[in-house]
Amino acid sequence: MPALEAVVVPTEVVEKDLSQTKVCRKYFGGTGYHQYVQYRSQGDTRLTINGSRHYKTPYGALPSVTTILSATQGNKASLERWNKKNPGKREEAAARGTAVHARMEHYLLGQREFEYNEIVEPFWEGLPEKLDKFEDVIWAENPVDNHYSWTIGGDGVSRVWHPGVNENETWGWAGAPDIIATYKGKVILGDLKTSNGLYYGKWPGSETPRDEYGMRRAGFIKYQKCCMQLAAYHMAIEETISIKPDVHMILVATEMRTQTFAIQGRTIQKYKEKWLEAVKKYYTEFHNKTEIDMEAVDGDKDIKR
Repeated sequence: MPALEAVVVPTEVVEKDLSQTKVCRKYFGGTGYHQYVQYRSQGDTRLTINGSRHYKTPYGALPSVTTILSATQGNKASLERWNKKNPGKREEAAARGTAVHARMEHYLLGQREFEYNEIVEPFWEGLPEKLDKFEDVIWAENPVDNHYSWTIGGDGVSRVWHPGVNENETWGWAGAPDIIATYKGKVILGDLKTSNGLYYGKWPGSETPRDEYGMRRAGFIKYQKCCMQLAAYHMAIEETISIKPDVHMILVATEMRTQTFAIQGRTIQKYKEKWLEAVKKYYTEFHNKTEIDMEAVDGDKDIKR
């Protein structure tokens, strides 16, 4: 397959000192990043195009991972029904997720004392125990200690990207991983979700109680969607900073408890294939068309699918 050339964007002075190219060499896996070292994006890193999130990259503005998933895996009609039935809940879920993610970032970087936040507390209670198991933190919403400076935009927002695998066109994507860290010598790619309902790693079987079937089905759909998201980030992380995660971890913060799912080996390879199918569908059926955000709702149990 012919290689796609990166587009060099002129450097802009930003608040962070990017004068030195730093690489976290202890976990660094290759040389694929070399074409990006001098890349810097100017101004806002996140863009809204036709109502959907994109990121500036060396390949132009690429759709976010969640934009592609929302367009190809979501159900617009059911989301609209849910919004009418639950006014303001989507915005509330988005605010909750943002607040919990912000606290997670600070916690991973060493902060342990936080002011009480009634939105965060019910979902935060079980997270510190899980986060404390990580050893070296490489990425917490942003690369740690200005490593991988080419991923940091002019506004301080960090992201990774992949140009896609189409031979003739750039069918790429970009996204902002939550966590890259180590655990027992393994590199972990982690994704944090806040949810009103639990996630489930298996489709509900015939033994599932009737009154739980819808909840478990919704939880499995959320789990699958997150696995695809991690597969997309894995490919983009390898492309952008040449780190190859060993284990993929989903942390689900609910008011009931904090769940942990570990995905590796052949399972993540299966989701890489599913992800590339979604990318193809997006670029052939949805690209440059207005879409509706599914991420904020996160498949709560009362959504009828």
